[in-house]
Amino acid sequence: MIDLQTAHQLILEATPVLGSESVPFLDALGRVLATDIVATEDCPGSDISTKDGFALHHASLEGASTQCPVFLKIIGESAAGRPCGAPVEAGKAVRIMAGGMMPEGADTVVGLEAVTEDQGYVVCTSGPKRGSSVRLRGALLRNGEVVFRAGLVVGPSEVGVLASLRRAYVPVHRKPLVAIVTTGDELLDFHEPSSPWKTMSSNLYSLTAQVLEAGAVPLCIGIVKDQLETLQSRLSEALRADVIITSGGMSKGKYDLVQETFASLGMDMALSTLLGKPGKPSIFGKIGDSLVFGLPGSPAAATLSFEQFVKPALLRMMGHSHISSLPMSHCRQEGNGCAVFSLNDQCDPRRTVAQAGGGASRIPFTTPTTAAPRSTSAGSDHMTARLAVSDR
Repeated sequence: MIDLQTAHQLILEATPVLGSESVPFLDALGRVLATDIVATEDCPGSDISTKDGFALHHASLEGASTQCPVFLKIIGESAAGRPCGAPVEAGKAVRIMAGGMMPEGADTVVGLEAVTEDQGYVVCTSGPKRGSSVRLRGALLRNGEVVFRAGLVVGPSEVGVLASLRRAYVPVHRKPLVAIVTTGDELLDFHEPSSPWKTMSSNLYSLTAQVLEAGAVPLCIGIVKDQLETLQSRLSEALRADVIITSGGMSKGKYDLVQETFASLGMDMALSTLLGKPGKPSIFGKIGDSLVFGLPGSPAAATLSFEQFVKPALLRMMGHSHISSLPMSHCRQEGNGCAVFSLNDQCDPRRTVAQAGGGASRIPFTTPTTAAPRSTSAGSDHMTARLAVSDR
């Protein structure tokens, strides 16, 4: 017999991290980097000014004072993105803006607050240190330097840095394909007429929504009737997915055939769980490389079981390292509206978990209320701050 935390850990240990795919960098938002991101060029790519002023050769300021000002001829202008092609020689200067490329021969920038202009000349009455207000090439990043480590969850700031690095495509862990099957002769879909002895298959759509919300790709197999051959055929079709989720057919009744079907397909069952009100049995195991989650047919129990067991596995498959199995009410931001009822309110505060073939032990269902932090690589926030100054 094992507790809920151990069951959660066993599921994660059986869950592989999926391989990588290259996606457009905007599509990488919220996804996990599969490899390190390395700078392919220096940043900035040339010496640039950090303020508005005049670029000049420091030796031209020798002896400058209030009593003996130095007059330098203004020979051109270097704006951000529009460099000046004229070299700076002794006795000359180039008007320069913040972000402008330093012209050849210039090594210092004198700010506008320290000079005056007089008929095409800049008048300097003091001299800053050599190299003042100049950001040298590669000061922010050197070619070959690691910018982000594999395992980082890409956020908006990282997207901006990737754009600065001209990384149009980014390697991230791929999204798992999740096959969703609901079982039961009593279930209907939208294309079927309403019937007093049947009900809509709400689980098919709520589970699909949860898969999308987790960031995975749903594959809706649809409703499968309570017939062994039909179940075998449709679940065999689902084996092309990374994860298979079924809803219903998990009890001991005459028409509860899901476990039998899984067994006939060679499932290696690792865990079985028993839920308190309003749940029914659910299971976890593997068929080949596919993870299999058999969830209860009760909408409340299926939704909660997904959050508790399936979602952490999907996150791990996508490369996330900080994984928490929190109830939905702790993970989703609330709006201003209200619901008629809460699924969490319908759940008995007790849950029992057992390994396949074993007994069951009652354990608390309560989980921490603090959401897991966003996974970041070492120094990623610092790197974002470094590159933030490159726009000016």
